[in-house]
Amino acid sequence: MIYDIREYGALPGITALQTSAIQRALDDCAAAGGGTVLVPPGLFCSGSLRLRSHTTLCLENGATLRGPETMDGYLRYPFAWTLYDCTTPLLYAIAAQDVRICGAGCIDCNGRAFANTSKLCYGALDELPAELHGDIHYAMPGRNERPNRLLFFHSCEHVELSGVTLADAPTWTAVFHNSSHLRIRDLRIENDLRIPNSDGIHCCGCRDVVVSGCFFTCGDDCIALTSISDPALQTENVLISDCIFRSASSALRFGFEAGKVRNVQVRTCIVRDSNRGIAIFADCGGLVENIAVDGVTMDTRIYAGPWWGKGEPLVIFAANGGGIRGVSLRNAVLRAENSIVVASDGVGVVEDVELRDVRLELSYGRRRPYFGGRIDLAPNPSLPAPDASRHIPWLWTSGLNAPPAVRDVIARRAAGEKYPFAIAAM
Repeated sequence: MIYDIREYGALPGITALQTSAIQRALDDCAAAGGGTVLVPPGLFCSGSLRLRSHTTLCLENGATLRGPETMDGYLRYPFAWTLYDCTTPLLYAIAAQDVRICGAGCIDCNGRAFANTSKLCYGALDELPAELHGDIHYAMPGRNERPNRLLFFHSCEHVELSGVTLADAPTWTAVFHNSSHLRIRDLRIENDLRIPNSDGIHCCGCRDVVVSGCFFTCGDDCIALTSISDPALQTENVLISDCIFRSASSALRFGFEAGKVRNVQVRTCIVRDSNRGIAIFADCGGLVENIAVDGVTMDTRIYAGPWWGKGEPLVIFAANGGGIRGVSLRNAVLRAENSIVVASDGVGVVEDVELRDVRLELSYGRRRPYFGGRIDLAPNPSLPAPDASRHIPWLWTSGLNAPPAVRDVIARRAAGEKYPFAIAAM
C-alpha cells in the first residue's frame, strides 16, 4: 500500500517543518504491517523521522527531503559514545527489520547551515599560497552542536539504501550500528569536501554488508568499517564493488582504535583526487584481518590543511598491541604523492601483507613543501621520514617482523616529474 505524505498534510516549498505529517504517514504504514511511504516531487522540510519494520521510504524523482537549519528540529536519541553525548539523526530505525530507502530523489542534510564558510580552519593560513586554500576545511561548531549520524540504524536487519542521493551532511551521513544484511547500491553521497567529519557510510559492528555501484564525495572517510561505537562487536563479511570515491581523508578505512574488522573484499573500485586511498589501522588490542583488494585504480594527493593522511595510496599501521594480518592488494594502478606505508610501532603486529601486480607512479605535488616530510599516522603520532620532501620510496616500512610479500610491482616517477625520487623500498 502507498502512503503519500501529501495526504497527511505535508506541504512542499515552505521552510516550516513537516515532521508531524510525514511521521503520521510512516506510523500508519508500520501499523498496517508495512508498505511504501511516498515523497512526491517538491521540497519537504522535516525534523527527525523514525522508520519501523517493513517500511519503504520512496523519494520520487524531483523530491527533496531537507533537514532543519538548527538543532531544534532534531531528536536527541540517547545513544552516546566517545565522541558524542547523543545521536541526532534525520532518519532513524531501532531494532527494525526490512527497512528500505529508495527512489531517485534527494535527502538534503543541510550541512552548510552549520558551517562557517567565511572562516577556514587552519592556524597558519597566511603562510600558504592562496591557491592552496581550497583544500582547507570550514570552521564548524562543536560535535554536539551540529547533527550527527543523519541516517542511523541501530540493531536492524535487512536494510537497503538504493538509488537516492544523500547530500551535504554536517557529520557522518549514514551509520549502521550492530546491524546485519545491509544492501547499499546505486547510492550517491555528495557531501562538501570542506565540511570535516562528513563521512559517507560507517558500519560499526555490522555483518553481511554489500556496497555496490555507488558514488561518494566526502569530507572524511567515504566508507569506514570499525567497531568505534562498541569495541566488543566486530564488523565482518563485507563486499565493496564497482564504486567511485573522492575523499578529503581516506576513501576506505578499515579498523580504528580497538575495533575488530574481518573478511572484507574490495573489487573494481576507483579512487579519484583523494587525500588517501585505503587506511587500515589497529590499536589498543584491535584486530583487522582478511582484507582483499583487487582491481582498483587510485589517484591520491596531499590535501592542504589538518586532514589525516598525506597522499598515500595505502597505509597499514598497527600500534599498542593491535594486529593486522592477511591483507592483499592486487591488480592495482596507483598514482600518488606519497609512499605505500606498512608499519607498526613495534608493539602492534602487522603480518601476511601481499602486494602483487601493482603499478605505481609517484609525483612530488605542489603541497609537499608545506605538508610533506613525515609519515602521517594520525590519530597516532607521526613517524620520521628520511628526507621525504624530495626522496619518496614507493614502499615505506617500519617496525615489522617480516616485510610484505612483493611480486610484479612497478614503481616509477610520473611522466615529466623533475624531482629525483628514491624509487625503492625502505
